[in-house]
Amino acid sequence: MNRDFTRRRLNGLLALSALACSLPARADTYPSRSLRMVLPVGTGGGGDTLGRAIADQLSAQIKQPVVVDNKPGADGLIAMQSLLSTPADGYTMLLIGPQPMVFNPLLRTNLPYKPADLVPLIGVSRAWTVLIAGPNSRFNTLADLKAAVRKEPEAVSLGTSGLSYQVGATLLGTKLGGRFRHVSYKSFPQILGDLIGGVLDIALVDTTPVVPLATAAKIKVLATASKEREPMLANVPTVHESGTDFDFALWTALAVRAGTPGDHARILETELRKTLTGEALRQFAERLGTTRLSPLRGSEIAAEVAAGLARFKEPVAEIAAEMGIEKR
Repeated sequence: MNRDFTRRRLNGLLALSALACSLPARADTYPSRSLRMVLPVGTGGGGDTLGRAIADQLSAQIKQPVVVDNKPGADGLIAMQSLLSTPADGYTMLLIGPQPMVFNPLLRTNLPYKPADLVPLIGVSRAWTVLIAGPNSRFNTLADLKAAVRKEPEAVSLGTSGLSYQVGATLLGTKLGGRFRHVSYKSFPQILGDLIGGVLDIALVDTTPVVPLATAAKIKVLATASKEREPMLANVPTVHESGTDFDFALWTALAVRAGTPGDHARILETELRKTLTGEALRQFAERLGTTRLSPLRGSEIAAEVAAGLARFKEPVAEIAAEMGIEKR
């Protein structure tokens, strides 16, 4: 009787010991709690809308909440600081693009971060830009624009909203063999109003708001700055077709802090890839119209950052000189 009791007691202790050993392993399974997605944009815009759709799909897959945290302002610096103030554990990710990863580092050396502080996991989207003019503009083709820019530097006004577009416009001027008179705007509606009113000659913008306006003949689309014709603007030639070697796209990707455990990063990248290549998000992007999903590998995004730092060095230096900014 005592021997049986001892055996049962021993077996019970062994079972409890095995259970105790298994609990830490189960608690450490990634992800075991909610994730946070930091967006460097305000609520309601295209980036916010797509980010929330990704968060919803990812949450359904991993069976954990994915909280969207909007941190707009300061050319992406606020969002960047929000990420870098958290542990490098894979539970916080940041939506990045050319602004924080390429243009900010080229413009200033006193940034509280460097591109190497982040590890890109996967590409999210890519939006090509277009050159547009008002309905009564003197410019009907890119050839018209090229001739005017070469004839008299800064005689043609070009509007943009944000440093990223200004970099593209500066590079385009160089490629056309001239120089634009740059006009900075806070938003696309302001650009559109001045184009229609004849106050502004042309603008470099993304394709999202352009398609319905072009269809309604409220603007002219002179050329797309894409490598191939945009399907929704099939009648519009690319800049390349007009004999100028220029294309300009704004991309986004999701990244985590450098130092994130490799297994966490791999799991998160795998789940994000399932989301971005899934049918639900594809249909969502199609409903948005011109948002093109681009789930590139993290290594490809890192290569794009490196190429951008080389490609845009001179245009950013030119902009800094125009703005009276000393790189510091």
